[in-house]
Amino acid sequence: MPRTHRLLAAVALLAASAGALSAQATGTVLLPVPENPTTRVATRGANFLEIGIGARGLAMAGAYTALAEGVTALYWNPAGVAELEGPAAAVTIAQLYDNADISHSFVGGVLPLGGARVFGIALAQLSSGDMQRTTEQYPDGGDPAFGTTFNYSASSAGLYYARRLTDRLSLGVGVKFATEGIDDAKANYVGLDVGTKFRTGLYGTHIAASLSNLGTSGRFRGSAIERFSVDQFRPGATPVELSTQELQMPTLFRFSVRSDVLGASDALLGTNDQFNMVAVLEATDAIDTDVQTIMAFQMGFRDLVYLRAGKRWTNEKDTEYRGFSHGAAVGGGVKLPLGSGRRLSFDYAYTGMSDLQNVQVFSVEFGF
Repeated sequence: MPRTHRLLAAVALLAASAGALSAQATGTVLLPVPENPTTRVATRGANFLEIGIGARGLAMAGAYTALAEGVTALYWNPAGVAELEGPAAAVTIAQLYDNADISHSFVGGVLPLGGARVFGIALAQLSSGDMQRTTEQYPDGGDPAFGTTFNYSASSAGLYYARRLTDRLSLGVGVKFATEGIDDAKANYVGLDVGTKFRTGLYGTHIAASLSNLGTSGRFRGSAIERFSVDQFRPGATPVELSTQELQMPTLFRFSVRSDVLGASDALLGTNDQFNMVAVLEATDAIDTDVQTIMAFQMGFRDLVYLRAGKRWTNEKDTEYRGFSHGAAVGGGVKLPLGSGRRLSFDYAYTGMSDLQNVQVFSVEFGF
């Protein structure tokens, strides 16, 4: 794997964690200037929770809050699963940043219980792959006490409840537990997800909003940040713990407007039995990023074959040098009816990430 790709990917995933684990030291104070403004990037923990889940949503560059359907809606907008009429399960596997050996997976399921109520469970896991381990005594690696490599991992588990309040309005809520770190230093978090979807009945317009990762702070603890005042085998050795910072969860607000352009009974361009088209405009505001806007489209043929595309404007410094492909996504899927109300769906998404290369996602969902 190219060294540059591994370095960039490690920085993208571990920036917040590295800041928390680093020993405190005196350095040069950097003051904000117009050319280098203050940002909130890398100021929160559990940043892996901001990595999108599911090929459907990612093929639309993340503009999925107002469309949110299927099991992966638990991540984007839990109100979306209230529209499911039967049990369903989904598995998603993502290859992050081309060949950086960083894996991201998701397993989830939903169970309708009658009365327009739906329960769901979602499990997500991220692994950095093996990276060279260095210590203060062995800055080039090879410390016999700790081994030659280490692995950053993160996971979350959530329980969700959604309900259709009316034939137009749905509400969903979820509680999740998240943990991240390395073997010798981990941080834990508990968060809340809330989402809503509303069908206006006017020209196929839907409005949706979700608030994710509203929760506690976490602090890295473990043997990696524990020391002794002197040699631990000498009399008078006092155990001490290096100071680490309390990190908040990466709270994220999404607001989305969807238009059924073609296909539905109230679609903007009228009903069509063969084709359907959906357009989505979305804005996201995370506590550790600038406001981002997304535009996406989905076109379907007979509810069997789908094509999707989207573009996210990240509003980050120097984004114009990365080209239009940065944040652009494409993908598609097929939905196979199996009889007796059962269905099997396969979906794929490709997202351009400029210097970080690309993200490819494969999803499978089974409903019955």
